[in-house]
Amino acid sequence: MADQATLVENPDPSLDKEDQTIPKPHQLRAGASDAEHADSPLATLGQARKNFLLLIFSIATFVDICNVSGVAIAVAQISSDIKLDTTQVVWIITAYSLCFAAFLLFAGRLSDLFPAQIVFEAGFFILGILSLVTSFVTSSKYGFLILRGLGGIAGAMTIPSAYHLTVHMFPKPEEQQAKLALLGLAGAVGNVLGLVLAGVCMLANYRWFFRVIAIICVLFTVICFFLLPYTGSTYSSEGQGPRWKRLDIIGVFLMIGALICFILALTQGPIDGWGSASFIAPFVLSFPLAVGFFFWESRIPPKSAVLPSSVWQITNVVISTLAIGIPFPFWATSQILYSTYFQEVFHWSPIHTAAAMVPQGVTGLFIGALGQFVPQIITKPRISLPIGGVLIMVAEILQIYSDGGHGKDYWKYCFPAFILGSAGAVMCYFAAAINLITYCPPEMAGVAGAWTQVVTQVAGAITLAVQASFEGDGLDWHLAGRRSFWFVFAWTAVLVLQYVVFYKTPGTPEEEHEATRKRIADKGIDEGVL
Repeated sequence: MADQATLVENPDPSLDKEDQTIPKPHQLRAGASDAEHADSPLATLGQARKNFLLLIFSIATFVDICNVSGVAIAVAQISSDIKLDTTQVVWIITAYSLCFAAFLLFAGRLSDLFPAQIVFEAGFFILGILSLVTSFVTSSKYGFLILRGLGGIAGAMTIPSAYHLTVHMFPKPEEQQAKLALLGLAGAVGNVLGLVLAGVCMLANYRWFFRVIAIICVLFTVICFFLLPYTGSTYSSEGQGPRWKRLDIIGVFLMIGALICFILALTQGPIDGWGSASFIAPFVLSFPLAVGFFFWESRIPPKSAVLPSSVWQITNVVISTLAIGIPFPFWATSQILYSTYFQEVFHWSPIHTAAAMVPQGVTGLFIGALGQFVPQIITKPRISLPIGGVLIMVAEILQIYSDGGHGKDYWKYCFPAFILGSAGAVMCYFAAAINLITYCPPEMAGVAGAWTQVVTQVAGAITLAVQASFEGDGLDWHLAGRRSFWFVFAWTAVLVLQYVVFYKTPGTPEEEHEATRKRIADKGIDEGVL
């Protein structure tokens, strides 16, 4: 025993001095305590390095959302170049967002099972290369749309891995919540400032939007490669068999099939009609696929599931999941409708339109920064989420009566609506998504981060489909605007109400991690996802 202890304490004498100074990666056991996480290789990095890495993760999140919102302002020029029919224009946006949503859970699984830094860097770099190629493929609509879809898959790899790395770099609960809030804020800001970036790029040509995205992706991937040390996979898999056998391929295909069919149906319904085969067939098919997915996930061991049944043991997970559907519908419906209306009815330029939407982005940044100094915005979700929901509902009423922002109505209705609604959306996101990730055990961070984004995408698809159905053949504000904003008002009210009624006051994050693991053990479910 003494000899064994000596071997552990003293480095191999065959190693030179330089090798001995390099920190050796070590893996955590599944279900490791919070104290063990605080001593992991990522947690012991220098504070300046961790903060810069967080900036890179935030930029990746910004780029992913920007790839949807920014393109929305350029669809007219793009569709003209690649010769898309009117009914096919929506696929310029949907090709990316659909593939992005469909592969998120699989990417989350990869991030928890394999080295998350490799998943992140590969996804970010590939997205940059695909964006560059996309900027030159403007003569083939099929090539353009396929590249957009592949870009969505690459983008999906960066989100869960960024959450996984952030959770393990900042294991202290208070600091972790603040850093996760900044990561989430980057997506919210990208949702608005993507319009500005696209508007600026379109002063030259929309192709420069994709080229700027490519430069950002490749540059920060290279920086990340040098700053983020290779630590291997975070957790040990001793006795669990090869990791690739636990990727849950059947579950992945069922989930991808359900999401693709559901979003495809909601995309085609407003175009071809709600009674058309292009809506009915995928819509009907999405339900047995979804039921099959959840049934399959409940029958296999959590350590082999892409969405482990153990996830549902996290405190407030169901109501938080539903509440995550509050923020994005506000941004999506207001941005798409106003940016289209400003350009088609007012004949504003793209940069003018983008400037009109800037208050949403500036407000998001302000609330995100405020959350760093007033942590109760994040740590008191029982209070902050209802306040955020009320702000969104007030904003919806202002938008209903804005009449599209004609004349002084922009400053009277739209401007305050953008500020109030964006503030409320950020608060709701912090309360729902950040707390869900914070209170889940760290070994589930990748899956939890992916799940929050899946819910966001589905909520956006539903509300945008409803909005599109109100538009009909023309852009009548009284039909499209008022009805869709009343729908989002009701949508927000219901989701806020369920959260307030069913919310259970949790303990500290450390207590909740252990409580979740205990509930998992009591139900006879394998602990964790690894």
